[in-house]
This record gives sequence, C-alpha cells and structure tokens, in this order.
Amino acid sequence: MVADRAFLKGGRLGAGFGRLEAEIARILAALAATGAMRVEPAALQPAELLLDLYGEDIRARAFVTEDEGAELMLRPDFTVPIVRLHMAAGAEPARYVYCGPVWRRQAAGSERPREYLQAGVEVFDGTAPSERDAEVLGLILDALGDAPVRLVTGDMGLVLAAIDGLETTEARRRALRRHVWRPHRFHALLERFGPLHGAEAARRAEMLAAAGEGRVPELIARAGHRVGKRSAGEIAERVAGLAAEARTPALPQDAVDR
Repeated sequence: MVADRAFLKGGRLGAGFGRLEAEIARILAALAATGAMRVEPAALQPAELLLDLYGEDIRARAFVTEDEGAELMLRPDFTVPIVRLHMAAGAEPARYVYCGPVWRRQAAGSERPREYLQAGVEVFDGTAPSERDAEVLGLILDALGDAPVRLVTGDMGLVLAAIDGLETTEARRRALRRHVWRPHRFHALLERFGPLHGAEAARRAEMLAAAGEGRVPELIARAGHRVGKRSAGEIAERVAGLAAEARTPALPQDAVDR
C-alpha cells in the first residue's frame, strides 16, 4: 500500500508515522549514548565513487540517475556517504549516529522494500578497531532490545573481540578462540559455559572434590591398568583443570545468546 513504509504498515502518515518517529528517536538516543553526533548525508551521491568502492555489481542494486553529465546514485547505504562527510570535516577522530532512508533495487517479484530506514553508528578514531567494532555492536544490540532479530557478521575480528570481552576465565576464552572456526563446537561450548548447565557443573564439582584434596594419584592407582599415553602427572593436571572449570561461574545468558 502507498501508506506503508518498509515493513511498517501505515508508516507514512497518522498514528503509524507517529510510532515510527518515536521509535527512531528512541534508537538514536540509545546509539548516541557515547557522545556520537547525528548526521544526515545527502541522498544523492556520486555514482563514480560508489562504483569504484563497491564495483559494478552495485549498479544492478542501486538507483542511478544523471545530472549535468554526471551519474548520481541514491545512497544504497550510509557508510560511504558518512566517510565523505567525515573527510570534508577534517578527518578528526569522531563518532556519528544516523537514521534515514536508503534505496535498493530488488529482483522482480521480491517482497523486500526498495526504500527502507537504516540506523547505525560509525566510529573514526584509528585505535583498536576490533574493540570499537565490538563496542558499536553492543550499542546496536542494546538499542534493539528484545526485537526478534538474528545477528550475522563476517568480521572475525569482531567475534574475537567479543570473546576477549567476556567476563569469564582466560581458560574459557582460550577454548572459545580455539574453536571459533568450528561453529557447532563453538556454540556447544557457549551453551556449556552458560547458566543452563549450572547443575551439570555442580555435579562435576562434587565428583572432582577428591581432586581438590590431592587424592588424584590414589584414584589413578585404584583404577588399575591405565589406557592411553597420558602420564599420571598429565592426568592429574587435566583433573585439576576440570575442577577449576567446574568452579567457574556460568556466563550470563545474554552473553551466550549474542
């Protein structure tokens, strides 16, 4: 319908538009919490620059027009337009927050909107990029609240920075970093470190209480013939590690979900 806007019914007038404006204000306030400046780049951008950066593929997904012999493109996203603003302002360290329409051509028959709102944060300070990415991601997730969305990222630096930021032991962070390239194992570890497995950890702690009393050699001797190549010292070290893991508090559920 002509009154609809992106995925919001009636978002262009009346009560629907009012709800949209209120939600935009809420999101911008949340994203600007760290002192970011609100900006709104021009809707029409030089096509040549965008084509140089994104390649000719962007031409098939963007709306292109011409004025005075120069090709212009309706902004397909905010990143490049904000970089242009930043450079024009002197390229000093800065933070920007934005929310506004972007335009993308869609395949025939697609139900995806050609115009929709995009909100976000851009940080320019030249230090610790992975940490800044993780900070921005945290701001966005906080702004989304309980919205039913699924995060997808291809930035492994961001994932590793998020692991480093977990409030847990270095042993757990090391295990997560080791298995980050194995998604199933990685997510299984996150679940294991989370609160849902607290009862299991408590049972393991009870079973390993003997290890804390220094009786591992006695347990090994009682077990009889040893299978495998681990020495008694290596087994004792492993049991001590399991005992320490069992005593480590669970990760909060929101950290597991993210």
